[in-house]
Amino acid sequence: MPTFDNVDIQACVDIEFEVFCARCGAGLCGNSDTRSSYNRGCPQVTVEPCDKCISNSKDEGYDEGYEKGQQDAKEEFSNDN
Repeated sequence: MPTFDNVDIQACVDIEFEVFCARCGAGLCGNSDTRSSYNRGCPQVTVEPCDKCISNSKDEGYDEGYEKGQQDAKEEFSNDN
């Protein structure tokens, strides 16, 4: 029986998937998009950070900055006495 060896087949398919934040579980479908990579032409997914986690990170940064400022001030004033 005749056979074909090393036949490459390419198929075009539509793939639907959901994107969620790994940290808080928020849905990120509205924060994501697909495109072809600029240099290789491969499919890519771009995902913007989760708004909730950005806000939480900012809050943590503010808190850490405030606490560090308080500690620095205490150390400075204790060194002056």
